[in-house]
Amino acid sequence: MNYASKIPEPVSVRAMTTVQLLVLCVCLVSQASGYSSGPPELACISMVPSGHGASGQRGPSPYTITPSVDQYAEGGSVTLTIKGKNGERFKGFFVQARRADPSLNVEEPIGRFDTISGSKILCDKALGNAISHSSGSDKSEVVLTWNAPTSFQGHLVFKATIVQTKTVFWDNEISALVRDPTAPDIVTTTMGTGPPIVITIPAVKLDGCGNSKGCYRVPAGCVQGQCIYALSWQKDGEDKIKFEMIGKMEGDQKYVAVGFSNDKQMGDDSVIACIYDEDKGTTAVHQYYNSEDPLTSGQIGSSGLVREGATYANSTIWCRFTRTITSSDAKMMKPLNNEYHILFAKGPVASGAVGKHGFDYYGGPAVSPRRTNLIKTDNIGGRASYPLVKAHGILMILAWVLTSSIAIIFARYFKPMWPNDRLCGERVWFANHRTLQINTLILTIIAFILIFIEVMGYSNMDSPGFAVAHPIIGIIVTILCVLNPIMALFRCHPEDDYRPIFNWFHWIVGTVAHILATINIFFGMNLAKSGVPWWVTWVMLIWVLVQFITEITLEIHQCCVHKRNKDKREQWEMQKRTDPRAEKVPEPEPSGRRFKSTMLAIYITLTVILVIIMVIAIAVS
Repeated sequence: MNYASKIPEPVSVRAMTTVQLLVLCVCLVSQASGYSSGPPELACISMVPSGHGASGQRGPSPYTITPSVDQYAEGGSVTLTIKGKNGERFKGFFVQARRADPSLNVEEPIGRFDTISGSKILCDKALGNAISHSSGSDKSEVVLTWNAPTSFQGHLVFKATIVQTKTVFWDNEISALVRDPTAPDIVTTTMGTGPPIVITIPAVKLDGCGNSKGCYRVPAGCVQGQCIYALSWQKDGEDKIKFEMIGKMEGDQKYVAVGFSNDKQMGDDSVIACIYDEDKGTTAVHQYYNSEDPLTSGQIGSSGLVREGATYANSTIWCRFTRTITSSDAKMMKPLNNEYHILFAKGPVASGAVGKHGFDYYGGPAVSPRRTNLIKTDNIGGRASYPLVKAHGILMILAWVLTSSIAIIFARYFKPMWPNDRLCGERVWFANHRTLQINTLILTIIAFILIFIEVMGYSNMDSPGFAVAHPIIGIIVTILCVLNPIMALFRCHPEDDYRPIFNWFHWIVGTVAHILATINIFFGMNLAKSGVPWWVTWVMLIWVLVQFITEITLEIHQCCVHKRNKDKREQWEMQKRTDPRAEKVPEPEPSGRRFKSTMLAIYITLTVILVIIMVIAIAVS
């Protein structure tokens, strides 16, 4: 029997329509409720779950994605923790590791997760998979284990989607970078729809300095982000020492190096350098032997040295390496169980080769103030002191800021003053000028000899910048300082026709020497060996302003009283010629003498105070 023929057509249509509507409602309800058992396979690339009826949140996520390490190893494991910043709970998660370098495949999952209770594996590909929740129960924290591939795959990040409720979730959240120690460095990258990743330098752990590890920091006691240089070391087994080093770069500097030296000078040193090659985008660790003879200096083999990681980012170089305590070549690879001064240096790199390091305080080398044994946990800070360098600087400040400057003021503005007084049989201005300039000569010669003793000859600073100019200017200033008094010994009589020529040469030589000496003192204050605090440069600048204001003021005053003093002088000379009794009449006192005397007293007082401040700062720094 054909039962279908007995069903009226309208009933059949209504029944079918009802079934279709029921099926459609079931689908819609299923879709609207999201995937409580985890995301579909379609989310493997986009990380965006479907079926939630809402878009991902754009504001800051209240959850953290924290890997247990900042660098992974081939075949190693990393623990990944997902939790709320303030205890926020969540229902679902979806996580995978991706490459961070945009020049590589950033859509492919890398490494494999171990399943945990309430989770499942998705997106199973050749090099890795993803992990997701399998139930929608509330969670306060999820701890996952990720296993790295057996070969390095570049720098990685963990990308996660975290579901708080059906319509509130955050997709494409990114963890801190987990580095591949063999991969080129990258500074900033953007992955998919996620935020930019700024690759930061790993922290050199300095909290155990002097206890669990040894440290040398510049400046003393600095913390991560404030150190110009920092080195930590820790014994690794019986025959190795593990080092971490960081250096803050200036300008074109692209390497930081540490040397182990028997003294505070460079030469006959073992050196390990962390070098960023801008052309290749890689940071390498190499060994060098630094000799006084250029023919025997240079890179040596990597025997005994293992690079564990190195990065350049944000004008900072970080590296981690181990070195054997002893070596078969004890000359070029000094045994680390002896006491050494630790030397830091940094400089430019060209075509992978290191250049000459800088010499200024921030860009130049630093030497530990005492020697240390690297198998011990010492805690050192600051820079070595160089007494002869300090003495050189102090003597030059006394010579050119104090004695020479006052002598110039006397000669230039005080010749008419005290016309009837004599000092040591000479006019007051001349006696002061001569005495002060003799002191300038003596102080300069002593300072010149001391610095030659310190550097054992000429200071060959062949790096670019003011450091090259300092010794050259110093020699020129010393020559001019010796030349001017020799010229004065052979000067002609004041009434001689050639006297103006001498006066001009004497003025030019003295002025040039004084200006060059002032400039060179600024240069010297920034040299690393001087150890001068940065603020002393501002004290020196204040003195320059005092000198400038004093000379301008006296110059203007001299112009204002010139005619009156000229008239007084002419009247006095006229009286001498017309009246024989006028021979005993004293010379007229110049106009404006009280103002000039006050200016001189103020100038000398300020100069002495500023010089004392600079001398003390240099001596105790």
